[in-house]
Amino acid sequence: MKGLPLIIITALLFMTSSCNHKEVKKELKIDDSVKQLIFFTDNKQYEQEISYYDAIIELKRSYPDLIKNMKIITASESSHISNYNVENCPAMLLVYQDKVIVEIKGTVPKEKIIHPLADAMDEKD
Repeated sequence: MKGLPLIIITALLFMTSSCNHKEVKKELKIDDSVKQLIFFTDNKQYEQEISYYDAIIELKRSYPDLIKNMKIITASESSHISNYNVENCPAMLLVYQDKVIVEIKGTVPKEKIIHPLADAMDEKD
């Protein structure tokens, strides 16, 4: 009887260690009925993304829903990057009805990020 708890614990440890832990890839869900912002980032090159972060903060004031629903794709998620023909990070796309309406790639000043996005957001659908 004294060895029964030890046997149970050993059996539980054996069963849990044999479980397969597969990484679940999350699917990128884009709502085609609204303008959707997608930000491609590489945390290894965050210095080049500072203007994007500043633009995001400024855009949040005027377009809070756009930023709230923004999709962030890291460089390690290469399948999503290739879906949008993005070769390098940083990059930002504004998509609507399955079309890219604004595309910003590479290291650019904050104003060259904000103005095209703001113009596209202010346009009537």
